[in-house]
Amino acid sequence: MSEQHGDTFLALADFLIPRHGDMPAYSEVCTYDTALAALDFRIDLKEGFERAVAVDLKDGAEGALEKMAEGDAEAFNALSTVAVCTYYMDQKVRELIGYTGQESVTYDSKATQPYLVDGSLAKVIARGQTYRPTPGL
Repeated sequence: MSEQHGDTFLALADFLIPRHGDMPAYSEVCTYDTALAALDFRIDLKEGFERAVAVDLKDGAEGALEKMAEGDAEAFNALSTVAVCTYYMDQKVRELIGYTGQESVTYDSKATQPYLVDGSLAKVIARGQTYRPTPGL
């Protein structure tokens, strides 16, 4: 994909994810190369993404996205998925939203879980069992 496609993608991504308060715009933390790298993990989005970044921006990013959403939902979904995923995987963005990443939490499957003894289930137990048959069975 060309440099023009990169400029188009960044314009569209910045419209989808603009600067707001302390949160940076897409192009302030991510690049077109970041998006292309993400497509190596989501090869199912490549065709739609290629169509999305080939759009003409003569009507601006908003107009292009509106036409894309109405006329080529697959391209719009590919573009927005890649933009959102790469944005929220950026380290600076993760720090700004307070997400430190996945944690290894120890879990003792043999221990009595707190929700069983702390009263969390009292309303459910007091209500009693509820059975609703599955339609069609």
